[in-house]
Amino acid sequence: MTQTHVRRRRWLCPLLALPLAACAADPDGAGDLEETAQVEATVQVALPIVDPTPAGPSDLLAMVKVSSSQGSCSGMVIAADTILTAAHCFCEDGYVGGNACSTAATVTFRPDPATPGARPGVLSGVANIHPDYNPSWTERHVEHDVAVIKLNGVAPAHVKPFIVANDYPDEGSRVTIAGFGRSGADCSTPFGTLNFDAAVVGGYEDGHDILRFNDRVFCSGDSGGAILNVEASRAYAVHSMRTWTLTHGWVSKGVTTGSEFDWIKSAMCPSSRWNQCSGHGDTCSCSASTNLLWRHANGQVAIWFMDGGDIVGEAYPGGQDPGLTWQIQGSGDFDGDGQSDVLWRHANGQVAIWFMDGGAIVGEAYPGGQDPSLFWKVQGVGDFDGDGRSDILWRDGSGQLAIWFTGDAAQAAYPGYHDYPAPVDNSWQVQGVGDFDGDERSDILWRNTSGQVAIWFMSGGTRVGEAYPGGQDPSLFWKVQAIGDFDGNLRSDILWRDGSGQLAIWFGGEQGFDSPSYNNAQGPGDLSWQVQGVGDFDHDRRDDIVWRNTNGQVAIWLMHGAHFVGDLYPRQVDNSWAIKGLLHDAGR
Repeated sequence: MTQTHVRRRRWLCPLLALPLAACAADPDGAGDLEETAQVEATVQVALPIVDPTPAGPSDLLAMVKVSSSQGSCSGMVIAADTILTAAHCFCEDGYVGGNACSTAATVTFRPDPATPGARPGVLSGVANIHPDYNPSWTERHVEHDVAVIKLNGVAPAHVKPFIVANDYPDEGSRVTIAGFGRSGADCSTPFGTLNFDAAVVGGYEDGHDILRFNDRVFCSGDSGGAILNVEASRAYAVHSMRTWTLTHGWVSKGVTTGSEFDWIKSAMCPSSRWNQCSGHGDTCSCSASTNLLWRHANGQVAIWFMDGGDIVGEAYPGGQDPGLTWQIQGSGDFDGDGQSDVLWRHANGQVAIWFMDGGAIVGEAYPGGQDPSLFWKVQGVGDFDGDGRSDILWRDGSGQLAIWFTGDAAQAAYPGYHDYPAPVDNSWQVQGVGDFDGDERSDILWRNTSGQVAIWFMSGGTRVGEAYPGGQDPSLFWKVQAIGDFDGNLRSDILWRDGSGQLAIWFGGEQGFDSPSYNNAQGPGDLSWQVQGVGDFDHDRRDDIVWRNTNGQVAIWLMHGAHFVGDLYPRQVDNSWAIKGLLHDAGR
């Protein structure tokens, strides 16, 4: 059995970039180790950059500085709201079973090279440390030494995320390593300067879990930094530690993204029961898609099947004219097959559901008999009981609510403020439904005539809690446009627009000041463009915004949180056609 003797813990200085004076007595950490023919001692430090090349203003813009209560590290942007770094950057002790880890993080971005004199952007965030993180002295490396930081905001527009690789560079191949730590053989470059270097992959350990570089010196501050392909576009591994072995001498190690790919992706873009997310690249390659539901002034229905901004198919269900006495009320998956169905109502009050398979009507239902009474109005469609089938939220003229589970009037519930059937004052109006607490059950968004916002947290037909974000009056100048999930955390967000055209997003329904705009420039939006709805068009598990111009042109803003990342223009359509909703397909 290998024995390890560590006389003192000064090796934490190079790991965490503590003040130089604290390490002056032993700057390279060599005094912390006892090395004999029978002993292979281990010390956790950063990966080295031996022959540093300072990054130019436009180089490696996805590299960031990460600060925590434990010091400073390097990190990588892997999505507009996500940073990849090392777990040990947040943990005060490297011994097995002795970790005390923090989660608060501050991330500093490099300035936009196109804006002379621009200051670095700074965002806070919360670190999600790999649940199996284990500093192992016996195996001479750190197990699962990765962490993902979810930002309280999004990266600046000039930052293009690195692609997270799920493959591995060959042993002996050349890669690029980068970090903000001290660099050079004598560690003379101060922390905070981004340097990069070419390196040769020395080999792997534990299969392909750990990538190794042989015969390297080390300096502080590169922990959490990048091991990239030669083109510096794909991240292969995260800087982790350095050890002494009898076989290779001093070696530096990184945890491969290939070995941690599923966990990293799940932290970037969590799957849900209706949308499985995995894949490659800087998007999450999720299974679900969003299509556009149209209706002509003559009553004809059409569906655009979308792939990003491309119309890859069209369908015209229901023939030439389902009849203008029938009006579309919404869409939802009423039969639990993963595809949206269409909810209708007749002028006489009768309700109908078209069960859809692609563009075909495969069944119809007429719940509630001939006339559920025009005194009741549809308020929204959601899944209030979490059974994977959509329900219909109604309200009558007195303010009383009702929920038809799976759209069936025979399974109605009547929620009230105190969870017994009673009207809610009509000064409160339903704005829509969404899952604001992440429990896979729809909640109800309200707004008072005073402007005050409220959320009822629901479990089936029971109100289980409430929230009043935004204080007494978020200003009636602002109107709710849509409810969606823009940051991909499986909690609904509220999209607002004011009278000047400016947008705002309240993440999780909580009041904030995230104001997306075209090309992320400040200023109001063009009021000739109106929001039509939200849905995920680029398969990244984050909702995008559908717009239509008064001239009939359709546009899609691709979104990462509150960050505009691109626009698509499918087609200009005659204004005799109107967008009536978005249809979702789980794609399983």
